[in-house]
Amino acid sequence: MLKFWRNKMSMALLCMTIILVLAGCGSNGGNSSGDNAGSSANASASANGSTDPESISAKLTVWGWDKAWFEGTAQKFNEKYPNIKLNFVEVSAADYLKKIQTSMASGSELPDIVWAESAFRGALYELNILQSLTAEPYNFDKSKLLDFELPLLSDSKGNLVGLEQSGSPGALAYKRDLAKQYFGTDDPSQLAGMFADWDSFIAKGKEVYEQSGGKTFMFGSLMDAYTVLSNQGTVPIVDGTSVNTGEMLNLFTKLQSVRDNQNDGKLWMWSPTWNSSYSQDNVIFYPAANWSPQFVIKPNDKSSDGRWGLMVPPGGGYPYGGTTIGIWKDSKNKDAAWIYLNWLLGSDEGAQANFEVSNYILPLKSFFSDTSKLSSGEDSFFGGQDLGKFWVDEVFPSIKSKPVTKYDQDIYSSSELVLQVMSQDQSFNADKALAKWEEQLKKNHPELTFD
Repeated sequence: MLKFWRNKMSMALLCMTIILVLAGCGSNGGNSSGDNAGSSANASASANGSTDPESISAKLTVWGWDKAWFEGTAQKFNEKYPNIKLNFVEVSAADYLKKIQTSMASGSELPDIVWAESAFRGALYELNILQSLTAEPYNFDKSKLLDFELPLLSDSKGNLVGLEQSGSPGALAYKRDLAKQYFGTDDPSQLAGMFADWDSFIAKGKEVYEQSGGKTFMFGSLMDAYTVLSNQGTVPIVDGTSVNTGEMLNLFTKLQSVRDNQNDGKLWMWSPTWNSSYSQDNVIFYPAANWSPQFVIKPNDKSSDGRWGLMVPPGGGYPYGGTTIGIWKDSKNKDAAWIYLNWLLGSDEGAQANFEVSNYILPLKSFFSDTSKLSSGEDSFFGGQDLGKFWVDEVFPSIKSKPVTKYDQDIYSSSELVLQVMSQDQSFNADKALAKWEEQLKKNHPELTFD
């Protein structure tokens, strides 16, 4: 789930001049499924509770990148299903889609278990390689999932093609000392009330800029603001091959307002200067997922204690990251694969294992019936805030999402390029941004029509 964002950090300087593309092709790990028709039948029976789990025998191949999570949850799975062997082939998120496409082109087998990171899952869905989980004989009940997950896990035909490795709720991280200085409070609930909408947020940002003598900004970059704004709401940017230019113009207009009111520090997201700003006083707010404290905030501000807080942003929570895990539709071990996937990501037992191994929170309604078990306790780094309770009680309930599409990666890359220009050129307004964005998107997708 986190690899894409880690790669963004290391590639950020290159991103200053080019559009990101998925690059490279990993070695072919091969699918070691074999022909296990008998064991698959037993596995299906076990899923319905009619067969002893120890009698089920199969070998599944998994391609993925989060090895520590895989190994930790695999150990717990094998405590119940000791004879379903899991062969993990490590493939980076940056190389994953290309490796799938190359394997398909060469006629090679794909893994029994397929992963799809948020950046490219829409494109992978449209390769038509994943099993529908609501179809016979799996009949997964979609109502078990939190509502916002359904558009993220479904292909363009409405088929549920995977389950979520971890719900990735997005919020705003902020520096408590700067919040007290400029807003009079560092309380997350009071701040959320103060910033009831983005216009209020932007207006206050202009005051911060003026009071600080031009030294302190609400966001480090326009891409920080874009990360939040573009992931809020439910209206897709592309529906079929029709592009909703009105929606993009609204987004660029809001981002122009962020710039014109001096809310962005003109850093570049994931750049060394952006990373350094976490330990400085020039930026107050950052987009943050539930993985950000461990992998972004604490590493970039190692000497702090009690300086940070998390709050619900104007407009509510948003999906920030995530990984779909599904079953290759031509796997010879689909029943065993379903036992693994359903236990891992579709059951409370698997949800508890995920939380114990990596603090991942599965978006299962049943797992949220008692949120006290998801408390992480007071975190002194975050001023005593209980981050687990914050995510499950305040952010998850407010999240909405839009359908994923095969164009999502290029939409992001085109927006990234356009916002570089907007950040540096005051004459580059929302209309010019939209025209440039359309031009970039058409280069790779001439089939698109722009309303």
